[in-house]
Order: sequence, then structure tokens, then C-alpha cells
Amino acid sequence: MNRVVEEISLKAWPAFESINYHGWLMRFADGYTKRANSVTVLSHVDSDVEAKVTYCESQYQVRKQKPIFRLLSFTEPKLLDCKLAAKGYQLIDPSLVMGLAISGRVFNDVPALNQENLNYWLVAYHDLIALGEQPSAIHRKILTTIQSETLFVSLKQNDKIVACGLGVLERGYLGIFDLVTSPTQRRRGYATAIIQGLLQWAIDKGAFFSYIQVVKANTPARNLYEKLGYEPMYEYWYRVSYLR
Repeated sequence: MNRVVEEISLKAWPAFESINYHGWLMRFADGYTKRANSVTVLSHVDSDVEAKVTYCESQYQVRKQKPIFRLLSFTEPKLLDCKLAAKGYQLIDPSLVMGLAISGRVFNDVPALNQENLNYWLVAYHDLIALGEQPSAIHRKILTTIQSETLFVSLKQNDKIVACGLGVLERGYLGIFDLVTSPTQRRRGYATAIIQGLLQWAIDKGAFFSYIQVVKANTPARNLYEKLGYEPMYEYWYRVSYLR
């Protein structure tokens, strides 16, 4: 299931250009988010590591982007990880993919969520994460490029948006992305409500599984997801060379 969830999650957060080089998926999205601008190594690492790394580096350099490698624990990436470390690539953002079986579940007493159009939701999202910063044109382009079914939701208190999130539904799998709560409104159950609302929407459409990605060091988020029943599936991390 790990491989299926990984492939679905990549489709749920699309790049503008992708190159599959013998199972090493290079993705480019004008630099917005590491996930959409890195080499996700989907295949088990073999003896051609040096040649593949060099080729991937050349593709990012042509596009004037810093090469970033995203390693998945279930592909046994130790050899590649060591090679990249020896070349000066630093490890950043060790993360978890967590999963939850949702077939037949019902979430009661969820506060009413607001379904938003993309433009309104995007303004609200950037207001919550950056205190009024204008929405990124690249972020907008990524969201409009998603081909799977999406639901943009917000939660309001006193007519003011205090939390929002995005659900992406593909082949019975619900991915939850861009979950954010106002810094002044945390620990009030709003993120839980957003997640449960998205889960119920997906269940009503026949979904049977949900996944969510979280940085391992984000203990409050991990605790929240575990409380909702999510369990770790696999890990991933990035290798970035700041000398390039």
C-alpha cells in the first residue's frame, strides 16, 4: 500500500513538469514547495547511483533550480542517502506519511464547514499562514492543476475564518493538505473539525482510506492525527545541497 499511497499523493500535489528516469521521478514547479520540486526516488536504489544523481542534478541546473532529493524509507535508500551525504547534501525535514482506514466510519457533531471556491480559499489560507501576505501565483497554479476531485473548506468563528484545509480524493484515497489554523485560535478543536469534515465528505463519496503528511518534529500535529486514529505508514526526508 505504501507505493500506492505515494503515487496518489504525488498526483494530488502536482508539479508542472515531471521526468521519470528509471524510477527516479524529477518534478519541477517553479520552486514552490520541496515536494513539487524534488527527485522522489520511487525505485529501490541500485548500483547506478552516481550516474543517476549526476543526471538529475543536470536537469535541475538547466532549469536554474537547486537539486533536491526526496528519499522514501520503503525503497531501502541507505546507499543513496550515504552517497548524497558524502556529496554535501544535508538532511532536512524528516517526515511521516500517516494513514487511516475510514470505510464505514461516521463522524458526528462536526461543526458546519464552509465549502469555498479556490480564489476565496487561497486568500484565506495565505492570510492565516502569513498575516495577509498575497497568495502565491505558483501555489494557485498547483491547485488549479490538480486533476483529482477536491474540496476547499474553511471554518469560521464570528464571521472570521479561523482554519482551513484541502481534501484531494483519488481512487478511494483522501489526502489532506494545506491544513492551517490561525495562530491565535489553536488548541480549540478547529483542525480536528476540518479533518473530520473532510473525512466525512470522502466517506460519503465511497472513500476507504485517508493519508496525511507531517514533519516528524511537529509533535502537536502528530498527536492530533494519532488521536484521530492515523498511524505511521512510512517515512521520507529530503537531501539538499546548499553549496549548489
